[in-house]
This record gives sequence, C-alpha cells and structure tokens, in this order.
Amino acid sequence: MKNRFLHILRNQPLFLALLPVFFVGHGYLENYGLVPPGVALILLGTYFAATLVLILLAWAGYRSLNKAAMLVFCMMAFHFFYGAAHDLLKKLFPGFFFTRYSFILPLVLVLFILLLIYLKRRKQPFTRSVCFINILLCLLILYDTGGYILKITSGNTPVQTTVPENFKACPDCKHPDVFLIIADGYPGYTILKDYFRYDNSSFETGLKNRGFHIIDSSHSNYNLTPFSMASMLNMDYLQGIEGRYSNKGDMALCFSLIKKSRTADYFKQMGYEMVNYSIFDMELQPSMAIGTFLPRKSEPITNQTFLSRLENEVGYHLATTFKIKFVLDYLKNHDLKNNIKLSGALRKITARKSSRPRFVYTHLILPHYPYYFDSTGKARAAELLTYENARDTASFLGYLKYVNRELIGLVDHIRATNSTPPVILLMSDHGFREFNDPSWDKYQFNNLNSIYLPDHNYSGFYKGMTNINQFRVLFNTQFGQQLPLLKDSTSFLID
Repeated sequence: MKNRFLHILRNQPLFLALLPVFFVGHGYLENYGLVPPGVALILLGTYFAATLVLILLAWAGYRSLNKAAMLVFCMMAFHFFYGAAHDLLKKLFPGFFFTRYSFILPLVLVLFILLLIYLKRRKQPFTRSVCFINILLCLLILYDTGGYILKITSGNTPVQTTVPENFKACPDCKHPDVFLIIADGYPGYTILKDYFRYDNSSFETGLKNRGFHIIDSSHSNYNLTPFSMASMLNMDYLQGIEGRYSNKGDMALCFSLIKKSRTADYFKQMGYEMVNYSIFDMELQPSMAIGTFLPRKSEPITNQTFLSRLENEVGYHLATTFKIKFVLDYLKNHDLKNNIKLSGALRKITARKSSRPRFVYTHLILPHYPYYFDSTGKARAAELLTYENARDTASFLGYLKYVNRELIGLVDHIRATNSTPPVILLMSDHGFREFNDPSWDKYQFNNLNSIYLPDHNYSGFYKGMTNINQFRVLFNTQFGQQLPLLKDSTSFLID
C-alpha cells in the first residue's frame, strides 16, 4: 500500500487537482468570513473544469499526459500567483519598465512559446519534478488545514451583534414603515459651498417643504462606505480595525456587522419585516446588486489572478482604445444598473401592503462617480466615466443636479404610495472624496443627513450629529428607547 502510494506520488500529476485545491483553500482561509463556503466550492469546481479542458487540449497537441500536465500546471500557476508576484516587483522596483504591462505581456507570450517548444523537444519524463510538486502541494494543504482547525477552535469568527439588555418594549408607540435611503458619497452643504462654490439650498428647501428636517453640519464617522455603514447600523464605533479598505480582516468585520446589525435586531424585536435593497448582504437577504466597487462574492480570492488583474488594470484602456462598446458598458455600467434595479424595487414595495411594519434599506451609488448623466439627464460618453474624471467638479455638479431631482422624485413616490405615513432617512454614508488638493480631505466626512418623521418631532436631532447616533436618536424619539448618545468623532481611513 505504501509503495503504491509513493509510486502514484512520484509518477502521477496529482498537482493538477492539488493546485486548485490549495489556491482556493488558502484564499478562503486568508479571507475567512468574507467568502461564503458555497461560493468557494463553486470557484473550485470552475477551476477543476478549466483544468480539465486545458489538459485535454494540451494532450491533443503532445499526445503525452506528462508533458500536457506540466504545461497546464505552468499556465494555472502563472494565473493563480501572478498578482502576488507583480505586486512584489512593483514594491521592490517602483516605476521600473519591467513592471509595466507593455513589457510583461510580450514577455509572457515569448516565454509561453518557448515553453511549448521546450516541452515538445524534451524526451525524458518529469519524474522528479512531478514528485516534488505533488509533495509540496500536499504539505501546503496540510499546513492550511491546521489553520482551519485553529480558526474553528479559537472561535475566531466575525463578531455578531445581539439586542442590548436595555431594550424597552413600547406597546403604545406607533410603528410606521422606516425607509433608509443612502445616497453614496453625497456631500454636505458646507463642502458644496466652500469647495464647489455651489449653493444647494434649492434641494434642501425642496426637502424642507416636504416636512424633512436637515441636520446642520452633519458628518459621517468614517470616510469609507463599509466602515461607515457598519458603524451606523450598529450604533457604535468599530473596534480593533487597521482602518484600510484593503485589509481583509477589516472587511470581514464590516460585512459581518452589516449582515447582522444591532439596528436590525432592534427592528426585529419590534416586529418589523426587514427588506434589503442595498449593495450589502443582510441576514437571510443577500444583496440584489451585481458586483461593483465592493468585493464580489469570490473576488477576495480571485482578485490576484492574472485574468482578474488584466480585466481591472488593462481591460478598460484596451476597450477605450479599440472602441469595444460592450466591454465599456460591462466595465462602467455596474453602478448604473444597480441604481435602476434597487430604486425600482424600492418604488414597487411602497405600494405593496404588508401585515407588518417594514424597515427598508436602500443603498444607491450616486452621486458617487461614475457621473452617468449631466444636469439635464443626458447620458455622458463612456470614455468620461473614468476615475480620472471623478475629480472634474463641473461633471460632478451636473450629475448632482440630476441626482437631486431623482431623490426628490423617490421620496415623493414613497410618501404618495405608502399605505401609512412613513419615516424616511435620506442621507449619505460619507461626503465627496475626490479632491484635487489633499488639504480638503478632512471634508470627506461632511455629508447629507435629512429625516422625515410623521409627527415632525425633530427635537432629538442636533447640529453636528454624526451617523453613529442616527438610529440611537431615532429609537429614542420614535420608539420610546433611552439609548445614550456617543461622542461624535471622525476617523480618516486609507483606501
């Protein structure tokens, strides 16, 4: 039995299966809590299928399983580990010509041709190489298995929230539908006036005429969306974070806190139905949105691969150069499609009667770039929907005027079609961030915060309030709670 196992280890290309298992397994462990197990299994199955197709094609060319296996292994290994190697090169040799795609892509093509020729001419089998790769991958998988055991036994899972002990039932309180509408990146009045030289009072007056109260000098607590929403929905500051969007542990914590938030627990205790029309997953309600600037379900694992990097870093430039319209639409219209899909779902549900009050969370990526429309609602050219254009103040202001009309129309629709007078929180997760001058970065927190309450009791909402106290004040004012308010502060995070 032992001899047979050693024979297989030395002569059979087990690495064709072991390599995808290691890559997906290691990525899942590294992103523990970010990638659902089912998504990881689907990704693994996809890589198995791709490996099978490649091995059949390579065998047809070489008529040798040994040679075909080595070719496919080199291709898959390059694909899996390209991102890590490229990042290391850029770190060690910043700005050097051999870190650019104009050098890398031709070099890869030449090396691939040389590899094809070398494998075609080689006569000896790859016995020692096969054995070494098989053993190495087995050891790496065993090492990661130990990491899984430590994760499980140490209880190192993302934090889950529970309803605080001081929750008070309020049988005499009214329970209107509550609509939370996040306009991503909508700046506050101060930064619009001081930086953009734009008076947004007509929009604010329109809201006030409809009974809204606008928080003077409102601020978000964090300047990045996942952090801001996690803290706001949990009514508390985030503990133990590094404070970087690229930190996978931070992302896992934020997504977990949004998925099972303290705010949702409060509403559930009061008998509310939860409705999720946001870009985030919530408990038992995955997001309807397709992947945008937030990690797609498998993206924390796949974003280091060659094809993923090629799509993200080169794809748009190639599509722009060669005017490939369908590629441009795919790369740049994610947010627009989500906005249409999510706002459309919100408009439909308001007219739908329910036996229970509802908490509806809608998150729209506007007026955050890309700036899809001008002030008249005319679509802007695809080549203008780039990050470089995000700093163009004229483009932003034109889009903002369009967004203002859309938001006013949305709140009018909710108030006109909802069966009972609702609570509406129209606000932003943070303010404008694409400043040309870093000295303005402190204004990234200045945001929109407007509230509509059926009884117009806005006494608890105060000047300078930050997002973290939004639901504390709402629960105290509308639902008879006595939650203490937290000190208002901001934390500047690095994207």
